[in-house]
Amino acid sequence: MEPPAEYQRWYLQILDAQATASDARSGAQAVLTLVDEIAAATLTSQIRAALLFVCSSLVTNAGDDLHDAQLLKMGAELARSSLDLTDPSAPLHFQCLYNLANAVAIECDLGLPAGESREEWEPKLIENRIACREQLRWARRTFFQVGTSEIADPHTRSAALCNLANSLDHSGRWAEAYDFYLGALDADPNNGNAAGNLAQLLMHRLQLGIGQTGHIAAVYDKYVKLAQSLRDGTVDFAGQDIADRWDGLELTESEGHLSHGVEGQDDDYQQWVAAYRLALSPAVEGLGTESPHWDSSMIEILFGSSIDEVSPPILAEMNVLKSDFLVSRHLAYDGYVQVAEGPEQKDDDSGYYVETLDYSLYGTQYSKLFLAQRSALDVLDKTAVVANEHFHLGDRPEAVVFRRFWNDKDGAIRSGLISKPGRGLAALALSELAFDMTKEGMYASSQALRNAGTHRIVHAALLETTGATVDTRSRIHFIELVDSTIQALQVTRSAYLYLVDLVASWNMPQDHPGEHATVETYEYMNFPVSENEEPTESSSDDS
Repeated sequence: MEPPAEYQRWYLQILDAQATASDARSGAQAVLTLVDEIAAATLTSQIRAALLFVCSSLVTNAGDDLHDAQLLKMGAELARSSLDLTDPSAPLHFQCLYNLANAVAIECDLGLPAGESREEWEPKLIENRIACREQLRWARRTFFQVGTSEIADPHTRSAALCNLANSLDHSGRWAEAYDFYLGALDADPNNGNAAGNLAQLLMHRLQLGIGQTGHIAAVYDKYVKLAQSLRDGTVDFAGQDIADRWDGLELTESEGHLSHGVEGQDDDYQQWVAAYRLALSPAVEGLGTESPHWDSSMIEILFGSSIDEVSPPILAEMNVLKSDFLVSRHLAYDGYVQVAEGPEQKDDDSGYYVETLDYSLYGTQYSKLFLAQRSALDVLDKTAVVANEHFHLGDRPEAVVFRRFWNDKDGAIRSGLISKPGRGLAALALSELAFDMTKEGMYASSQALRNAGTHRIVHAALLETTGATVDTRSRIHFIELVDSTIQALQVTRSAYLYLVDLVASWNMPQDHPGEHATVETYEYMNFPVSENEEPTESSSDDS
């Protein structure tokens, strides 16, 4: 539909004011001058909101280019003014939300360090993320809200998910960032910027040397090629300079596998796990190995001067975390499949349920999802318990809660979690993830559902849903239940992988020259054999 003539006239005037200015700062000032004229003009609220949105975009972009915090604040204020005039059921409402979150996130990013050694820049990055933790949490939640909205247009959803992933990646939250970059590409397959950023994330993993490096390099090459093939999309989303950056990425020419364990497989469960990236595996796509024991992420090596130091309780505790997660995951899959089949009572459900005539849904398929969601987040709390013991932080185990464990009262990461400068990103990742589980965080709804289902009555419904509440009874839409269960599994998987990274950060070979012995771990019931014995089948896969 053609925009109103009044809007078009103002819109062209705004673009012309910026384009004819002598430089970016003058262009932003010219736009701000027109804002005053727009405020005084006789316009409908819809046209005024749309024009203020355009102005907020231009001022925010200028603030980003000039690294000017004051312009970014003005861009945010314009987005807020526009937002106040919009209908929450209109796509423009979410465009304004995106602009507001974008301005806030960019202002926080002005403090990011660059161009130094890891030992120098990483502590400064952590200091920046902690100083801006509340603003960043709000921005992440808003990006998440926009990116998962059914009302927002695909371009805005894709941009929001890409920016959310960027923020997560800055903080070492690579597993979540990977998922959201893929979400950005799913929302708009032309978003070459998401593909380029995803490739950059994988290069960082390669540089750390953690995980299946041959496989990660192959997936990196895949997304470099995609980013370069989507140059026009990158220019549209992020500009010429970013497109040039992705064009400059070089391929590794890795011969590693793109996706282990799912090619040619007809196992629906394995396909489901791979599709939602729920494998506890160091791989980023697929299952990581052709072995039946494909949930293979583990603490691979420990340094110490005695057998007790290199075979600590954490090895047993990580086994328990893994097996508990796998039970939650399989329970979720069973419920997912049965809910997808329809609302009818299943043949394996022996319950006799009374019809309550209120569009409620009852049956074991829904309870499987509720139990899977709760038990997955139970593993999240246990992750903090394991870290508390392994790093000798001294909290009473019964008092440890994931959301409150990783930081001191002033918000700083607990000093006992970081071995030395340049080894702190995994601790930051866990700290920030925990902050996103609080009431103001982007995962708040999952935590609220877990709390409601643990202590009160929660059931699925088709209509007249309430969401998770503090009341005796809550009614959850069955689609929300499915989404929340998958989200709980993804979050818990991420925390497990970050804990593995955290332990690895204390056991880097270059930090333990010579004086410490190393002992590698072996698969359960699969002990090393002597030269005269027949070896058992190995489940390792390095490609």
